Amino acid sequence: MKKLRKVIYILGILILLPIAIILFGYCYGSRHFVVKECEVCFDSLPPQFDGYRIVQFSDFHAGAFHCGHDKDVSRLIDLINAQQGDIICFTGDLVTRESSELEGFTDELRRLKAHDGVYSVMGNHDYSLYRRISLAERKADIQNLQRLQRSFGWNLLLNDKKIISKGNDSIAIIGVENDGTPPHFPAYANLPKALDGIDSNTFKVLLSHDPTHWKRNVLPETNINLTISGHTHAGQLLIFGWSPVDLVYKEWTGLYEHNGRYLHISNGVGCVPLPFRIGAWPEINVITLKRNVGKSK
Repeated sequence: MKKLRKVIYILGILILLPIAIILFGYCYGSRHFVVKECEVCFDSLPPQFDGYRIVQFSDFHAGAFHCGHDKDVSRLIDLINAQQGDIICFTGDLVTRESSELEGFTDELRRLKAHDGVYSVMGNHDYSLYRRISLAERKADIQNLQRLQRSFGWNLLLNDKKIISKGNDSIAIIGVENDGTPPHFPAYANLPKALDGIDSNTFKVLLSHDPTHWKRNVLPETNINLTISGHTHAGQLLIFGWSPVDLVYKEWTGLYEHNGRYLHISNGVGCVPLPFRIGAWPEINVITLKRNVGKSK
């Protein structure tokens, strides 16, 4: 009998532990918003932009917030605005499957404010690829999602750019459509189009959802200074600095550098397919641009 009770006890733990972990990840982890700050230094940063604050959030995945976390969206927007960024950048995946997921959240997303505006790009989930619908229906849904973003007052950058000026100095905010590895992740980015007309000496910040774009095209084909991405969610599971997503991506969270050029990857704020996170908490990122001391323009 003792052996039987011991076996039942062990089986009970093995059954209940995963349930407890899932409940913790749902009830606490997916709504435990954190703010992560980092400074990135450049020789070529114009003096007027020393200390410029970029607030990044990524991978909203509206559908998951409808799974009992609707009220958390207001708290998330308040936290983003509280960072008092010079600019807010959203790096893709506003929805998971379709634009209708934004119903109930449009007023909240419209509240995002920054001195130099809110900028956004498309992520792989924003192209309505994960539903069995006709091409015409898919095109209509994409157009509706883009229309909604513009109705929020956001600057949606579809292989386009915006020049931000301060005094005699300026930087370029560039945004491309998703550029991943087909067939699962669409490759619609057009860097030459996005960069057209920008002086080669202009300091450049690129919004590109998929971080693999950095090594594939951004580094070898451009002189873009800083790329900010999302997409990976850090696997929504981070244990002692390791995530299973490390088996798929070489760059998947935080800051990476190559010859003075940087990639920053946000873990995002939403979840896919269900609201569940442990360790890889939903995060808002504050990236402060700093000018290396003693550098002339």
